[in-house]
Amino acid sequence: MASTYKIQFLKGKKLQTFIAIADTIIPASEGFPTGGDLQTAAVVDWALRRMPDDLRSKLLLFITIIHYLGFFVGGKNFSKLSYNQRAKLLRWLEHSKIGLLRVGFFGIKNYACMGYFTRENTWQYFDYDGPILPEIDYSDPEIRLLSQGKIKIDV
Repeated sequence: MASTYKIQFLKGKKLQTFIAIADTIIPASEGFPTGGDLQTAAVVDWALRRMPDDLRSKLLLFITIIHYLGFFVGGKNFSKLSYNQRAKLLRWLEHSKIGLLRVGFFGIKNYACMGYFTRENTWQYFDYDGPILPEIDYSDPEIRLLSQGKIKIDV
């Protein structure tokens, strides 16, 4: 088992944009950790690796679109916008009359939440003790290490 997880798909502006999206959807508050960090991104990257190529390409394209939509909201790419500007843009996508934008938003929101709630360091905030059968081996031990924060993440 590798001691380092190498980010494969969320690189450069896609990584920065995803982290900003996750931070906007799941901001740090009252002791809760933010969703916008490298551990959440690594869990999502791990899932992207297992996704069919065409679906993965669409999700990564949507992240790129969000990156550039920031210029229309605040004159900067998405990750450089203020929290309020990012939230406004994501709300617009969530409620857009254009179905593909709504679907894209819900897709990226689901992945951000999946990446966050998979992390064991978030479970205490929700009184979740973990899987019912924790002794069952994971089909891929790498995701277990990522969710435990026990593996170095390399970008």
